[in-house]
Amino acid sequence: MPKLWLAANWKMNKTVSKGHVFVARLVEQIPGLVKPGAGEVQVLIFPGLISLQSVATAARDTTIRVGAQDCYYEAHGAFTGEVSLPQIKDAGGSAVIVGHSERRHVLGEDNQLVAAKLRATINAGALAILCVGELAEERDSGDAQRVVSEQLESALANCSGVTERTLAVAYEPVWAIGTGRSATVPDVEEMAIFIRDRLVEYIGEERGKEVAIMYGGSVKPGNLSGYMSIRDISGALVGGASLDADSFAALYIEMAGQ
Repeated sequence: MPKLWLAANWKMNKTVSKGHVFVARLVEQIPGLVKPGAGEVQVLIFPGLISLQSVATAARDTTIRVGAQDCYYEAHGAFTGEVSLPQIKDAGGSAVIVGHSERRHVLGEDNQLVAAKLRATINAGALAILCVGELAEERDSGDAQRVVSEQLESALANCSGVTERTLAVAYEPVWAIGTGRSATVPDVEEMAIFIRDRLVEYIGEERGKEVAIMYGGSVKPGNLSGYMSIRDISGALVGGASLDADSFAALYIEMAGQ
């Protein structure tokens, strides 16, 4: 398994052709991505679903992994507009972002739906990046740890097959995403330690200590190294700064230099 994770969440951005251009430019900036086993940083790209197969094809001869920003928990059926894990895997995806803050707070996903999607992803043998994090009012009222604990406990309850190969956790302080308000390194460190303790509690000491914890709160070149200095943080889930290949490459270089 890689030591570090760098994930690009493109959200509802980029066309199919622009996804191809991004991969080509990223490989040009980081030639090591075409050398199997090279380096300790695993790059993951999460394009829009319509571009998943195309980006997976563009990344086929590289070490880049490609995944989906969301999934449905059933494998098939009458669920108009949804996409299943078998479809994602057939298109070349090997990972899924589960419970992103925008899915929770913009599109109304509750903890139960997130848990069902997590189980489906893990049962399919894909990597689930489980997003957890609190709103501004929850942090300001002192409820941040309670909220994150509930998100983790609900998602991991009755979820078998959890290992460091099938699960990573991304801490997203919702109040620090696109608001101009930044999470300090001590803020993130405190929550990372808390998340690690909860993972040990919910899935056992051995597995709980191995699952990667990523940070995802307005990561950009220049601030990543501070977050990566935290012992329990071993990756980043990047939004806006992942849309430009040069800035994403800069993040890779910054991370690899840790």
